[in-house]
Amino acid sequence: MPEFLKINTGAATLAFWHIEESEEQLKAFIGGDSFPTLSSFHDSSRRLEWLATRCILKTLGITDQVLYTKKRKPYLVSGNGHISMSHTFPYAAVITNPTFSVGIDIEKKNRPFKRIAYQFLTLGELSWLDLDNTLQLALIWSAKEAFFKLYNRPGLNSFTDLDVQPFEVQPKSGVFHLLVHVTRFSFRVSMEYAILENFVITWAVCNPELFHWGTSPLKAGLEGDL
Repeated sequence: MPEFLKINTGAATLAFWHIEESEEQLKAFIGGDSFPTLSSFHDSSRRLEWLATRCILKTLGITDQVLYTKKRKPYLVSGNGHISMSHTFPYAAVITNPTFSVGIDIEKKNRPFKRIAYQFLTLGELSWLDLDNTLQLALIWSAKEAFFKLYNRPGLNSFTDLDVQPFEVQPKSGVFHLLVHVTRFSFRVSMEYAILENFVITWAVCNPELFHWGTSPLKAGLEGDL
């Protein structure tokens, strides 16, 4: 059995796959002999990541075909549930929920986030965090990536529309909050995270009905938790 971790958070199901198999082994696990999508990937690691996400789907019992919107957001062709995927070799991750929108991201902890800190951090974030805290920077970047995947709507023009509230990093997993600004509206999202070896994984689960701003209870500019 490959190294596979499944977590049920109560709000969603997450699964992580540590890639140690060859391409042929992953194909054999998935089954079948036709993988036309792989022809578009020339990097060997990228091919393994794609196959690993399909292994996760099979292990979770998801048999629907996965398609992509123009913004590269994955969705199940049957429309039965929501899905988000992320991969950074040698890990792949998937999150699913039957009714709520989901977003997930996985990043290496040691990426040089400090070099581009002023491109993705808000003034509020710069006021409280330590730019030498690489782990905290990785979590902030990853959280914003995960929420962009979840939201997948116009209106968020840059990372600076997303403001992470002060938090202390816990050793293995934890929760922090992301304040989202969209036109006249602001709301707060709970971001969960886990730390696996040299990687961080963040995810969020939100009721998609709350993104219908015209009828949303947040339309008056009130802040709330999603």
